[in-house]
Amino acid sequence: MRSTRRDEILAHAAKLFSERGIAATTVRDIADEVGILSGSLYHYFDSKDAIANEIVVRFLEDLNVRYEDSIEPEGSARDRLATMVSVSFASAVDHPYATEVYQGGAILSSQPADAPITVLVQKAHSYWRSAITRGIADAEFREDIDPEQFHRLLRESVWSTVAQYRPQLSELADDLQRNLISVFLDGFAARSVDGEPVARIARRTAKKEAQTESPDSELAELRSVSQIAELRSDVDELKSVIRELSSSIRLLQKP
Repeated sequence: MRSTRRDEILAHAAKLFSERGIAATTVRDIADEVGILSGSLYHYFDSKDAIANEIVVRFLEDLNVRYEDSIEPEGSARDRLATMVSVSFASAVDHPYATEVYQGGAILSSQPADAPITVLVQKAHSYWRSAITRGIADAEFREDIDPEQFHRLLRESVWSTVAQYRPQLSELADDLQRNLISVFLDGFAARSVDGEPVARIARRTAKKEAQTESPDSELAELRSVSQIAELRSDVDELKSVIRELSSSIRLLQKP
């Protein structure tokens, strides 16, 4: 997709806001980075705060669409949260510095309840809460950990990791999200009396039942080969008997 002047302003402003903060970044700073006059910038945005708002709104709108599209109704709560972590990293890569702008901008973080950013943030939070609540209800997650605290810790860890590893985010995203998933979701998994994750026990039990109900593929193949060999032997024996009978009949038919 071809970049427009508006997109260029947003991209440069996001980086400056992330590095310096919104308050310390001037309209002239942004215009200089883009390569235009300060006055020209106002043809695209009413103010510096309007630029910051659009950076965050674009990011949150895209993030919520990705969360919604990633939901698998039949999937487990753990799978849903793991996918959301992955989606969050992907969105952060496609919207550089947007989450840092939101986290570092006091103006953006303290908006009215009906402000677009506030509404979008609450919608994003609802996807996390829904998956966590379902996991606890299905005995997939532990009940002794406060779900709201877990939600906040997991979510904040995702975005703080994004900010910390921003320069290498594209290259390290897979490893980072795998580590977060392992630390948080495996630690949050409901456990049996001996401390083993219940989900792991269920998977192992299902595997054993499947093996009991249907023989191993290699064993089944060997049995099939053996049965074919036995059938061929029976056919050969039958052919021999038929030949002997035919010979006897011919002898009896002679005068």
